[in-house]
Amino acid sequence: MPLTSPRFRQEADFNAVAAARKAIRRGARGRLVHLIQMALLDLGFRMPISTGSNDFSPDGIFGAETERVVKEFQRTVPGLNADGVVGQHTMGALDDKFPSFTHRINLHFRALSLTDVPFDRMMSSTERVYAQYGIEARFASGASLALSEADQNRFNIIKQNCDWVMDSGEFFELQQMGPSFPLTDIGVFIVNKFQQTEVLGCGGHSTNEPACTVTHDCRRWDVAHELCHVLLTSAFVPAHTSDTRNLMFVHSNHGDNPLTLTEKQLARIRLSPLCRAI
Repeated sequence: MPLTSPRFRQEADFNAVAAARKAIRRGARGRLVHLIQMALLDLGFRMPISTGSNDFSPDGIFGAETERVVKEFQRTVPGLNADGVVGQHTMGALDDKFPSFTHRINLHFRALSLTDVPFDRMMSSTERVYAQYGIEARFASGASLALSEADQNRFNIIKQNCDWVMDSGEFFELQQMGPSFPLTDIGVFIVNKFQQTEVLGCGGHSTNEPACTVTHDCRRWDVAHELCHVLLTSAFVPAHTSDTRNLMFVHSNHGDNPLTLTEKQLARIRLSPLCRAI
């Protein structure tokens, strides 16, 4: 049976496990192990060794601790062999534990400029980052800002520097434009470019008006990154990480695999009023 959980169904390797074409066991490493570990954490199992890092946590290492916790999980499911291996039946049992999204983020896109990355790919990439943790990043609305020629010229290059709170200036003016949306949702504004040419996105916004801004040439994971800034807020430390696999790495990532969150980042995101339980 194909996997149905939003946390697992988009991963070809997880589906291969569910089809009995492979298994994940002690010695394996990487994002898939990380996602299994995160699922076990969400089920209430403790993994203090695997969650010791600040940047890639849980650590994606299928060692003795992960093997032990997989066995503990297997013992809770009638009929499973407690062998510590994530094979077909254990993968199916994990899939059954997470049948649907648990949280939702509503996104409202407002475009001043067309994007280099096709919008569908940008949106699907954002959806996939959060889906692997049971969070639905939902397209709620989209609109062109349809600015006058004068305003197009004025906002062609955003000269204001990005900051956490911007209650005045170009970012503030821009984020007041276009159709309004609920303050419990997040606006995503797409512009041509910033004066800071190395910057492709900004999570700053005015007080109590959650929004982020990206440039037309942002990378596929950059919207998810800027959304994460909004969800984590300025109070979360560190704002950026040093691990290239983490969504909050300081520079854009060009890779094909979805970026990850630490269990601390995920816990903070789920506490955000913008990320609602469903």
